[in-house]
Amino acid sequence: MKGMKRLAAMVLGIALLASAAPASAGAIAYRHYVACGVSEKAKPSHSCPAKSKKGAFFKSTKADVFYKVCVKFPTGKHLCAPPEKATRGTLYVNEITSNIPGKHKITWFVAGKRVGVFILEVPK
Repeated sequence: MKGMKRLAAMVLGIALLASAAPASAGAIAYRHYVACGVSEKAKPSHSCPAKSKKGAFFKSTKADVFYKVCVKFPTGKHLCAPPEKATRGTLYVNEITSNIPGKHKITWFVAGKRVGVFILEVPK
């Protein structure tokens, strides 16, 4: 009986290892963030001064895609940029032209599916 349990556990362990996804399967398909600035050297930030330039950055790491970026402003208003083609490996920026104090919710979509969300705070 002990031998059967050990054999069953071993078979189950091998089955789990065989069904595990390869390491590359979990690689990130998209990179997205918001920064205080619109140059590719701008670093991601969750807070930007009202008078600073603000950019929503997007990069597709696996394929050419069409993406759309939307902003929900502190006032409740939504605004989306028209869909744009993103060539794999190229960093794109959409300027966020808001100086409204409060939380801005930036959302990226690819093929109609949400692929990222970022909250930006503009302090008073």
